Amino acid sequence: MSHDFEELWTRYLEGELDEAGFAALQNFLASDSDLLVRAGDLYEEHRLLGFALQPFDDEQFVQDAVSIVENDGQQFIGNVISELSREPKAFARGAESKATQSDPAANAVRPFQKRNWQQSFLAVAVAASILFGALAWFLADRANEPGGRGSIAESINGVPVPVRYIATVLLEDNCNWGSSNSPAEGQRLSSRTLDLKSGLAVIRFDGGAELVMSGEASLRLRSAGSAELLLGDVVVRAEQGAEGFVLTTPTSEVIDLGTEFAVKVNRVGDTEVHVLDGEVSYRPIDAANELAKILQAGEGIAIDRSGLPRAVPMDSPRFQEFIRRVNPRSRSDLLTAYEGFNYSPGILPLEQSTVGIGWKGPWRKRMPSERIQPDTDSSPDHFEIVHGQMNVSWPVPGGRLGALKLSGGGVYYVRPLKKAIELDREGVTFLSLMLRETKRPSNQREHKERLRLTLRSSDDYYGEVISFGHGPRYRPTVQTGAGVWQSSPQTLPAEQTTLWIGKIVSHKEGDDEVYFRVYGEEDVLEYAEPSTWHVVTREVDLKAYLDLVLLSSEGTTDRIVDELRIGPTWRSVAPILEKQQ
Repeated sequence: MSHDFEELWTRYLEGELDEAGFAALQNFLASDSDLLVRAGDLYEEHRLLGFALQPFDDEQFVQDAVSIVENDGQQFIGNVISELSREPKAFARGAESKATQSDPAANAVRPFQKRNWQQSFLAVAVAASILFGALAWFLADRANEPGGRGSIAESINGVPVPVRYIATVLLEDNCNWGSSNSPAEGQRLSSRTLDLKSGLAVIRFDGGAELVMSGEASLRLRSAGSAELLLGDVVVRAEQGAEGFVLTTPTSEVIDLGTEFAVKVNRVGDTEVHVLDGEVSYRPIDAANELAKILQAGEGIAIDRSGLPRAVPMDSPRFQEFIRRVNPRSRSDLLTAYEGFNYSPGILPLEQSTVGIGWKGPWRKRMPSERIQPDTDSSPDHFEIVHGQMNVSWPVPGGRLGALKLSGGGVYYVRPLKKAIELDREGVTFLSLMLRETKRPSNQREHKERLRLTLRSSDDYYGEVISFGHGPRYRPTVQTGAGVWQSSPQTLPAEQTTLWIGKIVSHKEGDDEVYFRVYGEEDVLEYAEPSTWHVVTREVDLKAYLDLVLLSSEGTTDRIVDELRIGPTWRSVAPILEKQQ
């Protein structure tokens, strides 16, 4: 799929496509029916991200979805295929009619007629994706329960169902886990039991709730919006948008109503609930739903194995108090690669660009075999190093000890890594880069302004890649695979220093995940990765061995870059502000 098609389709979804754009989009789809499938994928990526991250905690909904897919799956998918095979012909007829149509008024109406069939097609494709997503969760949620079928279901109508990841490890401090398969910061988690012997860990569920577990604790992750505490102390913070989180214990069920609460379970299963802010609903585990009670902020309740509740004094630290005690610090010592462009101001030959850590050699220009896309290259044989030309509000010396100025034109520099990013195994990699845009052209449509940080393979330069950057419309964009682009609807702040942070989660089996977020000068970086990213990929399965870093700048604008970091955790690449004790 060409980049032109992706841009036209994105503009269509955002309601910004004019008549000429509609005609171009129509021609694309009429010439290649496979683009219809890709169009549906892009629609899902742009419009259903919020839905995809929500927990399917309505058991009846899940059961209905399973029933439809298992009993009527072939017929349902047949309807989708029928819709896809029929519409290209209709689209071709529309293109032919338009070519012979001389009435401008009739031409102006046609895009709105076309929107009707697109909505019809997308409704079928989106419905299919929702149902299969619900089924995948249903099976993954039960994978680690007694009698479960393992991390990957055998198949549904011959199609394997991968693990459903439901949470992320935000912070790990001096943790001693009771399993050899211990989680690490940034790692994605499926339904499983976490046995913590000592230390502190913070988990963020995909439904939005955050949970801190400390000391000896055992927690079973059930879904993106629920968990079971078997032993120990936890504090749950479920702010606006994350209400409804369910925490069960051996004696009770606690449902968050938009609050912060603590739960303690002792070795015999007795439970205490303390409401730190807002309110929660609670009931003994065997009681009917209508017998649930409400606890307000400052109240506490204890429920023993007999199910009898009694009031207890509220006694638990707040969520933020746990974080303050740990005082998360930068972990730049974990960096696997770093380039700070720490040279004296002036001209630096490329062969002398040898500082930094984690590199196999200096920066270089692209080789002839690498000059295919694009084939023009005006990269000089040297770096232009500048000092003091970045406004940096984060606690790093960005720009002050040296920065690289990329002049207008097509500039491409490559540097090999000592430690490659291997996408065919389980792993987490974070990247960051500082950028200052000197001037933004007033007419963006006439200027192809692009900046990208791309990971490539020396064995297959134009094979699988992962690229973070922006295109002509200054929107955060991720490229994965061969020519597959996913963009955010947000526009980067103009003519200021920004901090780019990317995250790559590779899985040996199942889809990989790529995240991208851009911070402006006024944005504050927290101790852990954000709950929302500008771009989050879906359905990406890569196996590449990425051992090259490509820094590319295209257009008329001069740009200044600095502080390129690659590491295994958020704290290794993000310049977080450490709190004073």
